[in-house]
Amino acid sequence: MDGIYYIKPVDNSRWTPAPNPREPHYYAVLILAGITLLGAGLFFARERFQSRENGYQIEKMEREKTALSEANRKLRLEEASLVDPLRIDSIARNELGMTTLAPHQIYRDVPILTGATVVAEQRTPERLVATPGRSLAAALP
Repeated sequence: MDGIYYIKPVDNSRWTPAPNPREPHYYAVLILAGITLLGAGLFFARERFQSRENGYQIEKMEREKTALSEANRKLRLEEASLVDPLRIDSIARNELGMTTLAPHQIYRDVPILTGATVVAEQRTPERLVATPGRSLAAALP
């Protein structure tokens, strides 16, 4: 035999290590650092997500702006064609059956000026002043 071995039963179940006074602070600092890193990561992830969402919204609004600009251009072009005086005159004469006024059909509804004062008169059909020599074209603004 090479050596003699003795078996001694040892019961370490009742033994506890001495408390380390720095240990609770160490774990508290680790937990606090972990929470801080997790919070910072979540904050930056949210900011990145929000910036992408804002980018998508800006792109959508730019497409809407382009579409609205095109619709506005078409409406302005249509308005310009609708207010053409020749077109209005053609519709008035051909579709509505309107004719040019005779000189005795044109009346002025303006008070008569005498000197430097304006005389206010009651507006009745007998007091309207006929203006000969004016046509429909002259009456249009």
